[in-house]
Amino acid sequence: MYKCIVLSARKEECDFFRSKLAPVFSFSWISRADEALDVLTSTSVYAVLVEYSLAEAVSHAFSRKASEGDNCASIPYLLYSLGSIPSPDTSVLDRWAQDILLPPLDSRLLACRIHNAARAKKSLTFAEVETVLRELPSNIFLKDSLGRYVFCTHYWKHIEVPDDPNWTIRGKRDIDIRKNRANAVKAMESDAQILKTGKGVQYIIQEEVDGRVEYLELVKRATHDSDGNINGVVALITDVTERELLRRELERRSTLDPLTGLLNKSATEDLIDLVLQKNIAAGTMEKGALLMIDVDDFKTVNDTFGHKKGDKVLKYVGGILHSAVKGSDVKGRVGGDEFMVFLQDLNDAGEAERLARIIGAQAADAFADTPLHGYLSLSIGIAMFPENGRSFGELYSAADTALYHVKENGKASYAVAVR
Repeated sequence: MYKCIVLSARKEECDFFRSKLAPVFSFSWISRADEALDVLTSTSVYAVLVEYSLAEAVSHAFSRKASEGDNCASIPYLLYSLGSIPSPDTSVLDRWAQDILLPPLDSRLLACRIHNAARAKKSLTFAEVETVLRELPSNIFLKDSLGRYVFCTHYWKHIEVPDDPNWTIRGKRDIDIRKNRANAVKAMESDAQILKTGKGVQYIIQEEVDGRVEYLELVKRATHDSDGNINGVVALITDVTERELLRRELERRSTLDPLTGLLNKSATEDLIDLVLQKNIAAGTMEKGALLMIDVDDFKTVNDTFGHKKGDKVLKYVGGILHSAVKGSDVKGRVGGDEFMVFLQDLNDAGEAERLARIIGAQAADAFADTPLHGYLSLSIGIAMFPENGRSFGELYSAADTALYHVKENGKASYAVAVR
């Protein structure tokens, strides 16, 4: 039962409301404004009904109470009259009252108006919600069932905003306003999926602003009407550039050899294994080649020139592989002086052999006019996919055997595994 106060000079008027609205509402009669204010401070009250003829007498006290930041600020004040008033003064609605109730006072209509006044008083307006949300660093937006913006808290720099103070995002689609068309399409596709399935999504997009790369995280959820039907999308956009750059740097460090910038051993082997599995699963069986590469007599380089010069030699080999092996192929350092390359989509073993000759020749010509010249040479063992094996283990074994053959026969050369 909702507890209300009737402030009037006559108790009969309180009885009138009891007869109309019981048992949903209970009413207490109070004849003086100061007593009413004391009750409001100490008791939980749903609404206060003030007899219209008392409006001027209580106006100052109720205006002050309505503006205070205690529980009284959320209580609605409604003026009423049981008799007709030709021209009611509505200025009180701008100061402290929420409604004026005049005959005919139908029971159902009375109940609705008291409830609506209470809800409005206890709730923030849409504009107030927007103002509050703008204080957050993240951008919050709402879209309707057609993927059109209803509102957003910030006009972020990744959309086209014309130089017009009256421009609004309301009613616009991503494709109409986003600078990055690919991200606009992605946003609209994800919205359509949410509106269809009701399942939320979370993803990160990359934007470029004034030459600077930024990463934005989007968290999207479906909104529903009172009947549970999906009627829109609500989303949060947060700038996660620092976090994403740190994550990518840590990921890069975990997969790269710090000296050469090539993939490390585990990343190299995992990626080659993944390439092989995808090739087999696709059923294409495109030719490939695994190259095992050793720096010849690397211990001699370290013992003769020291480890700093030895690191210089390894970095030079890494540079050869960076420039000679195309981006889609795999290249890594898998040991102290051991490197590995996997070439994809080859026509024949001749392509792998040509690469072996190129990197071998570049190593032989390295460090001209320095004491290191002539100390760098490479031995290379080559295994062909699928002829020498379909798994990484099989190819590794075949290439290692070919590499051993080179080592046993003078080094500084290459050999292809026997098929």
